[in-house]
Amino acid sequence: MTAPGPYVPPIDEQKRLIAHRVGRTGTYLWALSPLFTCGYAAPVMLAIALARRRDNLVLAALVVHSALLSASCLVMGTFADKTPLWGDVLIYTSWFLAAIGGTAHLLVIRPAVFPVGAPPQVPVAQLSNAEVLDRARKLRDQARRTAEADPMLAKRLAIGRPDLPRQFDDGGLVDVNHAPLHLLTSLPGVTERSARQIQEWVERSGPFASLGEVMLVIEISPTFEHHLREYCVFIP
Repeated sequence: MTAPGPYVPPIDEQKRLIAHRVGRTGTYLWALSPLFTCGYAAPVMLAIALARRRDNLVLAALVVHSALLSASCLVMGTFADKTPLWGDVLIYTSWFLAAIGGTAHLLVIRPAVFPVGAPPQVPVAQLSNAEVLDRARKLRDQARRTAEADPMLAKRLAIGRPDLPRQFDDGGLVDVNHAPLHLLTSLPGVTERSARQIQEWVERSGPFASLGEVMLVIEISPTFEHHLREYCVFIP
């Protein structure tokens, strides 16, 4: 018997398309931001590009734009309203190069920094919630029949033991006789006290054969019996 294939919930294609368009628009705004900020956003956006994709040309552009804008800010801070001609040339040249050159550079590298394309798709079954629940129930029934017919095979398949490495899908069963404490307490109505009682009883008197035996000797509310019957398995 082989494990069933992977499962993913149904995909909302409209939401996925909207998210794709919003993300694509965001990458263009990222590339155009130097144009909207007189070039001052260029070093920041180039740093983002460098963090996402190591490239010597991007690093060089980052250094050049940062140096030009730092020089222009230094000139403006030094001369205030009495900036000499060479200072004005430096300031406006820095703005122009950072705004136009930075935007052009970001537009060129945008596809490489934010690659477009769907990730590799693995063929999977897409089921509704009702189908998922029905599938899990059938897997549990199948696993129980396997455990009843061949307990040794059930142990090798680790039925009811999700804490062990395995490939068999039992639909969420828990082997009451062998599961560790944290798995027992995951069962409906089983507290830590009840789980310890189960373990102590199994060590002292041997494995349980049915849920009825458990309900007779362990402190578990009868209101949970139906839910427990759905998820418990008893492997000797």
